[in-house]
Amino acid sequence: MADSANDIEALTRRIAALESSVRALSEEVARLGVARSAAEPAPQRPGVMPPQKPPAPMTVPSEPQPFNWLPLPKQVDFESLIGRYGTLVLATVSALAAVGTFIGWAIANGLLGPTQRIALGLIVAAGLGVSGIRLRRRERSFGASLLGLALAVIHVCAWGAGPSLHLVPEWGAFLLAAIASIALAVFAHGEVDEALWSVGFSGAAIAPFVTSSGRGNLSLFAAYGVAVLASAGYAMGGRRWIVAGRLFLLAAAAYTAALATGFERQLGPLYAMGFPLAVGILGVIPWIAGPERRERLRALGVLAGLAAVRSAVGINLPLDDKLIASLIAGAGVIWLVFVDRTHAVVEPSSPTTRRLHEGDWLDAAVIPLAFVVAAVMALDGSARQSGWAMAAAAATLLVTVMRLPQGSLRDAAAFSVLLCSLVALLLLEQGHPLLITSSIAVLSAMAFAANLAWRSASWTILASIGLGWGVLASLGHLATRTPFDYTPFATRQSAVAVVVLACAVLAWRLAGKEQGLVRVLGGGALVWAFLWVHQEIALAFNQTAATLLRVSYYAATSVGAVGAGRARSVATLRHAGLALAVLAAGTALYGARRLDAIGARIGADLVAAVFLLAIAYWYRRPGSARPSEAT
Repeated sequence: MADSANDIEALTRRIAALESSVRALSEEVARLGVARSAAEPAPQRPGVMPPQKPPAPMTVPSEPQPFNWLPLPKQVDFESLIGRYGTLVLATVSALAAVGTFIGWAIANGLLGPTQRIALGLIVAAGLGVSGIRLRRRERSFGASLLGLALAVIHVCAWGAGPSLHLVPEWGAFLLAAIASIALAVFAHGEVDEALWSVGFSGAAIAPFVTSSGRGNLSLFAAYGVAVLASAGYAMGGRRWIVAGRLFLLAAAAYTAALATGFERQLGPLYAMGFPLAVGILGVIPWIAGPERRERLRALGVLAGLAAVRSAVGINLPLDDKLIASLIAGAGVIWLVFVDRTHAVVEPSSPTTRRLHEGDWLDAAVIPLAFVVAAVMALDGSARQSGWAMAAAAATLLVTVMRLPQGSLRDAAAFSVLLCSLVALLLLEQGHPLLITSSIAVLSAMAFAANLAWRSASWTILASIGLGWGVLASLGHLATRTPFDYTPFATRQSAVAVVVLACAVLAWRLAGKEQGLVRVLGGGALVWAFLWVHQEIALAFNQTAATLLRVSYYAATSVGAVGAGRARSVATLRHAGLALAVLAAGTALYGARRLDAIGARIGADLVAAVFLLAIAYWYRRPGSARPSEAT
């Protein structure tokens, strides 16, 4: 009985604990319900929607992405690329080659006449088109490819019927091919089908090559290529079609190369220069924006620049040299307009984005300089004419610098301006070394002035190099004078040294807030001033006068340097002054000993002693000891 009583008592305690837990849980649920009711908005009137707070934007922490050196995105592998697109392009080329081989065999055996060949080609195109339309119900991509192949065959037939076989006028064949290209472009643009675009464009692009007899009309060939690429650019637009973009540029390169190697009597090289620019105007700029536009235009610009150089070396072009140079210069101006319009808006970039600036230097330096060099080569004039041409190029590029935003693109354009200006000076002042040195120093000072208006590292870096070269060249000019046979500070070499010094001081004043550059230019100007004066008096008049002048110069500058260093608390100046004092004493004690005149030796020693005593007095005065100071 006792055990039963204990069990009942334990059960009672467990039931009480369970009731307590349930009671606490009920209170917690009630508390949460009250809090939720308080958080809910007040009921709205019927028919009135409660104001809704916009959801917070979802943020994803940015992670630095490794730079992809290949032009392919990660999600596209080579197997998919070749299997889906490469095989279609190769199939198009193979099919057209098979048709061409069959037609060639039939012609050789007298089985097909010109009319029958074109008719057979159109029948094949119609069959492919019908098959493509029917297959698109089940296999949309493959059916679209057959339609593109049908349009490509039409291009081949049109080109063969005109320039190759002369069954119809060339303008009629060109019109038929243009209509087929436009139809393909509109169809591919509406279907958003890269495979259709690739097949149709490949066939349309290679049509003149597979039907060419080697004696075609280059102007018609260029017009046809522009029409095909312009319509293809419209169909592609700004879509990120990797294969289509590569095919587009490959076709542009093929047409440019064919024109550049064409007959010079038919203006082939000049057509090659204008072809990429026309494609850019009609097939890129109207249909695409942003980085993709810059990449495509950059590739076309490289082709145009190479073709410009090819035009410059042509020997059978039926045009005057000045006209050819003007055409090349006009093409260069068009390219600068491309750069100005393409880079008008600076696109924002995240801090983790890695940007390479080689493209900017291609746009604003390499390609423009290619046009400039080609124009000067084509002009084939005297050094003076070429110099004025380079000066005109520098002025044109300066306008580009004024319009470009600060950054690597402006740096490239400023580099081009200074390079063209330097070459212009060298050509215009050929045979006058003193004038060249002065002009380079003035050009360097002008570059520092330009840096105030249009900030660019190219201005300051190249101008500093120019001033350094001017100092060395001027020092060489001073050293070429006959010793002890000139009046110091009264020669043409002295005038050049003054110009270099004035430009160095002006550059120092124009350096602005770039403290490192200010110190370099200021120190350089002081060093050059000291070297110039030393070189003027070192071999002036005669040996006795020159020695006395040098001792006096060293002593005076030593006192001035020490005094300025003490006044401004600049240890470097004080150290330089002490070194000059020691040099003055050494010159007086050793150099003057070789003089025959006793008075000159006594005078040199006295001068050195007086100035050295002045310095010693400064350092021995009470309270003259100073703590270490910053240089």
